[in-house]
Amino acid sequence: MKFRYFLSLLMLCSTLAFPLSAQKKNYKKASFFAREYRSQGDTLRYRILYPENYDKEGSEKYPLVVFLHGEGENGNDNQAQLKYGSSIFMNAEIRHWFPAIVVFPQCPEGDQWATYETDSMGVISVSEDPRETATADLLMRLVDHYKKNKTVDKDRIYLIGISAGATGALDLAVREPSTFAAVVSVGGAIKSQRVKELEDVPLRLYHGTLDSIVPVSYSRDVFYELKAMGSDQVEIIEYSETGHECWRESMSSSDFLKWIFAKER
Repeated sequence: MKFRYFLSLLMLCSTLAFPLSAQKKNYKKASFFAREYRSQGDTLRYRILYPENYDKEGSEKYPLVVFLHGEGENGNDNQAQLKYGSSIFMNAEIRHWFPAIVVFPQCPEGDQWATYETDSMGVISVSEDPRETATADLLMRLVDHYKKNKTVDKDRIYLIGISAGATGALDLAVREPSTFAAVVSVGGAIKSQRVKELEDVPLRLYHGTLDSIVPVSYSRDVFYELKAMGSDQVEIIEYSETGHECWRESMSSSDFLKWIFAKER
């Protein structure tokens, strides 16, 4: 881990120990800017947040964080995808100590980050050999686009997903394991037979044990499969009194970002 990020971890711990009002700092207000990525006739809408004092022509390199929203935020308004998770990255203290380029793409209506089925009770299921969705393909082209940006550190590209976005994050990580320095799934699903490609990828699985939409068995099976393969890169964190919306607990945990930003390829 680079010295700057080691220092960041220490400073964040100090920051969290004091009220924000006690911090005599003048941070700039954060804003997610609306953008559209167009490739081969396709369009993916997304929002992007830049670090403080960002200079696109400068020599400073930053991590790239890609955050995939849940099914309820699908659409074309290029706004709904910010409903969950964006406030963390807009937090003045976090933004100061963990500078990053943060991208929140929006999955359009009628498509998915990754294919899954929902039964009459609302429980989802995934297959062992799902097709790659058009949106996932376009998303990867967007990531490749930013990898060419000289201010992006290609060794620190992080992928986070919640709910359907977590299922998408796992699917994308299996298809592109060499791209991501860390992957976080919050209430996601993937068949454990597919995860052999993730043996060397830092992966953290968050899940509520009372989840009635995406059974916790999906995360458990992935964890045990990777452990059986000898992986020391996978972790699972369960919330015993929480259902599907465990992102509220996971993203407010003290080491959520610390774990992610400590990882490098």
